Amino acid sequence: MSSEIQLPSVNKVDLSQQHIPQEKVVVCRGRSCRKYNAAQVFDNFRQNLPPDVELMSVQCLGQCGNGTMVVVEFVDQTWYSEVHPDEVKIIIQQHIIGKSPVKEMLYPKFHK
Repeated sequence: MSSEIQLPSVNKVDLSQQHIPQEKVVVCRGRSCRKYNAAQVFDNFRQNLPPDVELMSVQCLGQCGNGTMVVVEFVDQTWYSEVHPDEVKIIIQQHIIGKSPVKEMLYPKFHK
């Protein structure tokens, strides 16, 4: 005796119509980073990032005392430390647009 189980039909979602950010930039705005102009770093990213890159801030990235911390997430995570407001455009041009991390700005604890 054979019986078949009928499953309900599932509507397929057309992902081509949805906006899925390719990259994400995370800026720490914790107490320690605020001392190093984290708000201005965040604002500079907000004003200059390409529209397909998501920007978010977090209360703490757990690396206090290392200046404003910025993480660029794409396939992996690239950490930048001691990011100054005037360096944001370098990260955008070279890393976000050019797909090449700014080696001299990488956080040495995670990138040797």
